[in-house]
Amino acid sequence: MRLLFAIPHFFAGIDADATNRSQRPAARQERVQALVATVATLQQTFGTGVYGLDHFRHASWQAVAPAARRLDIVICTAGDRHLLDDVPLLRPYFHHRPSDVEPTMLGFECHRVLAEARGRYDYYAYLEDDIVLNDPLFFKKRLIFDDRFGPMALLQPNRYELQAAGAVQKLYVDYQLPPARTAQYQDLSDTPRLMMPFLDEAIAFERSTYPSAGSFFLGGEQLARWVASPAFLDCDVSYLSPLDSAATLSVMKTFRIFKPVLDQAWFLEVLHVSPRWIAWAARRTHLVPRERVPQ
Repeated sequence: MRLLFAIPHFFAGIDADATNRSQRPAARQERVQALVATVATLQQTFGTGVYGLDHFRHASWQAVAPAARRLDIVICTAGDRHLLDDVPLLRPYFHHRPSDVEPTMLGFECHRVLAEARGRYDYYAYLEDDIVLNDPLFFKKRLIFDDRFGPMALLQPNRYELQAAGAVQKLYVDYQLPPARTAQYQDLSDTPRLMMPFLDEAIAFERSTYPSAGSFFLGGEQLARWVASPAFLDCDVSYLSPLDSAATLSVMKTFRIFKPVLDQAWFLEVLHVSPRWIAWAARRTHLVPRERVPQ
């Protein structure tokens, strides 16, 4: 499988009180670690540097032939406001695309990267620089969904955060928004639910009031439809923030976005490796338990 990932990356460290960690000086090491996790996990999950250790022959056998996979990662930056010099060991594993765009508009530079590569990959991915994708079956699941429901149905993953202890150990952070936030961009009554068999159960997918995931993934036909749509490179930043808009808005305008329902959110998910919401959820929200299922 041929995969292209475009990643917007920015760090300035100029405001200790900034909401965005990429502007906090004290968050420098955290952002370095997030970037390393994002890039390295893609290589470990979808790259060809995977081997099996043969203790008998004192050899390590490559798991996948290089001809069977192609993984390209492009990191888009604005001026010198980045941390790429802090990760020299990762340099062989990504292409650097510098630009002079405003940092808030870096996501749209990534959109250009994806469009310029049209026809050369099976999937084209937009990935924020703290999103970790570690499911080897991720794109196989997408293929099953895409083959079944066609290019206008875009399956987004559920983004989650983790913590080792507490009432909430795993939190899907983009579960629900007030419907009015996205009503101007999408009609949730248009095909509100889909079902698909998978292994020993049926997976349910629903239209989401919160279609964000810090990422999106387009097949070849979807990329063509997206690039041809009025929403492509319209630079509309009216959805939550410029970063959120780049990650979600133009694809929300173009496709019917689905996510796996909450109790099957595991089917397609990505890790937000810079947790922001999970500690807050346990302290500031009402935890609503599921009713016990009768035996």
